[in-house]
Amino acid sequence: MDSRDWKLDFSMHILLAHALKSEAGTIRQHYPQAKSLSRGSGQELIQLEKNLHLLRTGIGLELSKRAMLTYVDPDKLDLIIHFGVSGSLSEQLPLMQIIQGTKFSCADKPDLEIAPPEIFGDMSIPVAPFYSSLKAITDETTRESTIARGAEAVDMESYSVARYCQARDLPLLAIRCISDRAGASTPDDFKQNYFQASQKLQKFLLKNILTRLP
Repeated sequence: MDSRDWKLDFSMHILLAHALKSEAGTIRQHYPQAKSLSRGSGQELIQLEKNLHLLRTGIGLELSKRAMLTYVDPDKLDLIIHFGVSGSLSEQLPLMQIIQGTKFSCADKPDLEIAPPEIFGDMSIPVAPFYSSLKAITDETTRESTIARGAEAVDMESYSVARYCQARDLPLLAIRCISDRAGASTPDDFKQNYFQASQKLQKFLLKNILTRLP
C-alpha cells in the first residue's frame, strides 16, 4: 500500500502502541468487545476490532523494543500509531499541545527521519523533533544538554518504535501530548497534568482516526 495515495483506507490493518496502561484506558473502553491476545511483564496485545490492535509496550527503550519484536508481525500491518505523553523542551510547545514526530533521536544512536502518512486530510498537527531518554528528565542540566541535541520533545520509547518501523518499511504516525516541562518541575508537572494530557490525546485519536474506521 503506497502511503502517497492514502486518505484513510478502511481496510488498513493498524496497530496502536503505547507505554502505560492508563495511556489507553479511554480507547480500550470504547471497544467493549476487545479481547486480550497475549500478555506478560507489563506488556499486552489486545484486539480492539478485526483490523485494529492495541499494544502496551511498557516504559523505556528496551521494553518497547522487546515488545515490538515479540508481539508485532510487520507483514500483517499497514500502519503503526505510537502515542503517549511527552515532556516539552521548547517554549513553543505548551502544556496540552498535541504534536507529531518526524525526527527521532537518542543517545549513541543515529538520528532517524520518518515522514508521517497523509491520513489527516486538512488537519495539521505541529511537528517537533523527538528525543528518547533512558530516564525522565528531572533537572535543568540534563534539560539543557538535551535541548542542545536539537530535540523539542522528550519521551522514553519513540526511538525504538521508529527504528522498528524504518527497518521494516512500515508507515509510522508518532503522536504525543505535552504533559510536563522536562526539567526540575517534571515530577510535579507530570503528577498534575498527566491524566488531562492523556485524555486529550486519546479523545483526539478516537474522534479523528479511530471512529472513522468501519
